[in-house]
Amino acid sequence: MCWSVFRREFRLVNFRLLYPNSEDFAQSPWFGILTVLQYRFIVTLFCLGTLIASGINYRRNGPKWLIYLTNWSFSFITVYFICACILTAIHYKKQRKMGKNTVQYSMETTTEEAPQPMEDKIKNECREEPGQGDDDTFSTDGNFKATMETPMYWYHKALWVIYNIAAAAALLVTLSFWTVISRSNPSAISVIVHGVNSILMVAETMLSSMPVRLFHVIYPMFYEIAYIVFTVIYWASGGTNSFGGSFIYPQTDYSGRPVFSAVSLICLFFIVLPFCQSILFCFYRIRVWLETKYDR
Repeated sequence: MCWSVFRREFRLVNFRLLYPNSEDFAQSPWFGILTVLQYRFIVTLFCLGTLIASGINYRRNGPKWLIYLTNWSFSFITVYFICACILTAIHYKKQRKMGKNTVQYSMETTTEEAPQPMEDKIKNECREEPGQGDDDTFSTDGNFKATMETPMYWYHKALWVIYNIAAAAALLVTLSFWTVISRSNPSAISVIVHGVNSILMVAETMLSSMPVRLFHVIYPMFYEIAYIVFTVIYWASGGTNSFGGSFIYPQTDYSGRPVFSAVSLICLFFIVLPFCQSILFCFYRIRVWLETKYDR
């Protein structure tokens, strides 16, 4: 079973943003879409409040608040939950509208449709064989069949990219901070942006139906490339950190420890980021296994 999962996963097509059921980006295998909307709305408010509190708490830094990867990454988490909340609201509204139309159609059919002669019923039954229908179906990672009536649009793909960046970057920030950078007695804001950030994204992975692909690590990689380029430009232009140092992080001390910086960034790019994506994929597969076990 594990071999078949990895064999399906390591296909070039999985670099692309392809998925059969767009409803999974707004739903959960555990509870209804309204609960998903409420949960994502609450998390959105929490993230917005944390960003505002972080900006106020570190207002002495001024614009330098924007130079740190931690703040970049938590901003991505906030953007993700804002977009996810909006997308869930769109799907929720669509479901309610479809439900009303279905009820109305059923009532009209019941009151207006004339009884069908028995001979015609027999002919129709013979004509329609079991297992045949107009919709092409194909399996997803869950137990249900997704039809071509739930295609992905550009905003589903955009949300998927933002999720991959936010989730992998959250794990990266947490691992880096608590293993390399952490100082004693961190503030409450620091604990949230360096620890709770990963809890939020892992919880989102487990509670929602968001799919995870190993090859989608390329999107966090593009994000990290953008940040590395920013640190080089910032260093070359004489920028300093909040304490007056000539680097943002010790791992980006290009003038004082260039070899250490180069090795650190290479390890970050080719080891740590794939490891973070693998962690997310493991949580995703655990969720799929639980769905299968409890037949949701």
